[in-house]
Amino acid sequence: MVPNNFLGKLAMFRSLTLISLAIGCTYAQTLPGSRCHVSAVPTQVRTEGLTERMGDIILQCSGSNPGAALTANLAIYLPIQVTNRVNSNNQAMDATVSVDYGSGYTATSIPGQVSPAGITFNGLNLMAPANGSFNVKISGIRAAVFQGNSATAQSVVASISFGLPLDQSQVVVAYAQRGLFATLYQAGITCVGSPLPSSVSVSNLFSTGTAFASTRLTEGFSTAFLPKGSGDDTGTRFVIAYSGFPAQTQLYLPDFVAGSNAAVPSIAGDLGGAQAVGQYLPGSGTLLLARVLNADSTGTGGQATALPAGTGAIALNSASAVSLSNGAGYAVYEVIDANPVISESAQIPTFIGISNITAAATAQETVTLAPVSTVFTASQTAPVPRFTALPPASDCSIIGDCGANYFPRLSVSASPMALQAYAAGGPMISGPGYAPVNNAGGGVLNYTITVNYQSGGTGWLKLWNNPNSVEVTAITANLQPGSYAANIVVDAGQAGSVTIPVTATIVAAPATPTTPVTPATPTTPAPAGPSVVVSSVVNAASFNPTPLVPGSLGTVMGTGLSGTNVSVTFDGIPATVLYSGAKQINLLVPLSLDSSKSSSSLVVTVDGSGSAPVQVPLSPASPAVFAGGILNQDDSVNGAAKAAKSGDILQIFATGIPTGATVTVQIGSLASLVPLYAAAAPDVPGVQQVNVAVPDGLNGTVPLTVCATAGGHSYCSPASTLILQ
Repeated sequence: MVPNNFLGKLAMFRSLTLISLAIGCTYAQTLPGSRCHVSAVPTQVRTEGLTERMGDIILQCSGSNPGAALTANLAIYLPIQVTNRVNSNNQAMDATVSVDYGSGYTATSIPGQVSPAGITFNGLNLMAPANGSFNVKISGIRAAVFQGNSATAQSVVASISFGLPLDQSQVVVAYAQRGLFATLYQAGITCVGSPLPSSVSVSNLFSTGTAFASTRLTEGFSTAFLPKGSGDDTGTRFVIAYSGFPAQTQLYLPDFVAGSNAAVPSIAGDLGGAQAVGQYLPGSGTLLLARVLNADSTGTGGQATALPAGTGAIALNSASAVSLSNGAGYAVYEVIDANPVISESAQIPTFIGISNITAAATAQETVTLAPVSTVFTASQTAPVPRFTALPPASDCSIIGDCGANYFPRLSVSASPMALQAYAAGGPMISGPGYAPVNNAGGGVLNYTITVNYQSGGTGWLKLWNNPNSVEVTAITANLQPGSYAANIVVDAGQAGSVTIPVTATIVAAPATPTTPVTPATPTTPAPAGPSVVVSSVVNAASFNPTPLVPGSLGTVMGTGLSGTNVSVTFDGIPATVLYSGAKQINLLVPLSLDSSKSSSSLVVTVDGSGSAPVQVPLSPASPAVFAGGILNQDDSVNGAAKAAKSGDILQIFATGIPTGATVTVQIGSLASLVPLYAAAAPDVPGVQQVNVAVPDGLNGTVPLTVCATAGGHSYCSPASTLILQ
């Protein structure tokens, strides 16, 4: 048995450093003996940002003769565009140079001249004090940090050129990472009939039962959401855009949203927690968002809604409408207060009032940091701050609720579908292929269904538009007798994706009956058919006619399968026969088979007599758990007499999981469980062992499914029964 312990993992963090070379600057004279130590106070900045403030650069200079003077140019070069607000002379008025001669920093009046390569402060006059030491600080440089849709953290390196010797010419001034993560219904908000209260407020919307869907915004780091600061036009803003709402829809949003560390956070309850109208304590330094009225669709302009007057904690109960045109609209929020030390999040419920709707509809939602802009250079008029329209990644790993039951989770019966029909437009012999599609979690599950044809051309499957199920039939008009293969992919985005193999066996239509003719007396008996007949090829664990996987176990069913010399080939490649009987052969599928092929030709040969070739579907993965193949931690077979309990390590034995596949397990409603071990079972060719811990909170009889991701697709086993106590 493979030990049930974690393998050691070494986590590596790779930082992409952006570096540029400094160029020289001119100066009038030097301070004899002076030398400057270069340091910086790097800040965390947002990869989405176009005007992110770099950290201060400090030059600590010493060794000068008292009273010695210097006039020099100070230049800072960045590998990205400097984007300070500039005047008509391209001078940045909010980037400053300050000098400290021993009594504190005093800002000079020298403007920063912005160029494509950086920013230069020309004509800086310095005079060494009595001790010969002084400090120079450069503050307020802004830059366009966004360098493409990358989740990789980046360090921004500044290069410095000055009229005194420097101990180093380059220093890190910022660390960039994503600022916004979110949970939102970008896959769709279901619109159904929903009442509105006569008097709109957050509490009345809740009590009336108005439908809602919450958007959760989460900081990537503690200073990603900022109120308006020096040199800013606004605090950090967010644009929430809607589309696809039916006619007569009325949307309402809270005017204020209290964040996760507020006196009472604003919570609607669909993302966990008890439903509550938010409360904010002025001056508390906790996250507070306010609706911005009259902003444009990029989030520029307008004014944040004024906070109601009051003492103590203020209830944030007011709500107002979102203007919709042809089912589309947007809303803008601005950060009014935030905690610069703790990462915070905020939940914004969208209330949906619809009357007289005749059918359900699905609307879309997106969210980005704002104001949104395409200005990557210094500007006289572009807003500060501003951001590129980069869609946020999921925040569930930050919040720690990726497996929560309030998120939708795709559940599909992924058993392969086997269709039979007559050729050349003939009818179906079998019933249609059918698989129910369910939401095993909460919220709204939206999904798409596509067909990936593997063999036999395209267009021979018809998908029926049934709600909550997949149903397919064969279109036989142009089909000739033979075997056909395809994969149906049910894709629900972050809620999961399932692939269902489909095979179609097309046979010649029966001849049209004619006037009976008295048969002649046979003189010679018809030749006997082949003595070796293959009736089906199935997965050795499930005995379902699933596709086979190179290196996995398969079973051949038929007649005449036993003899002195029994062999099986796939496309001429011999398989390893593990058992042969008159009606069954167990084998190890050749590992050298190309799993990217949709099928392989199988031939069984017994004592020199071969079967007719049979087309066997292939797949990169097709997990199946053996009957009795779930063992408890004490090696007993899991069952009613031997139930497992929370925390126990299960040993699951399966076939159809290729080497290198990413393996997950679903137990009950808890999906994407990461195994402690998932690899070949010791000394048993073709069998894989998956060890996984039983999660807390489950008991009784629950389904267990093993999934393997290979080639960009996820393949899941039929559900097995697990008994928990």
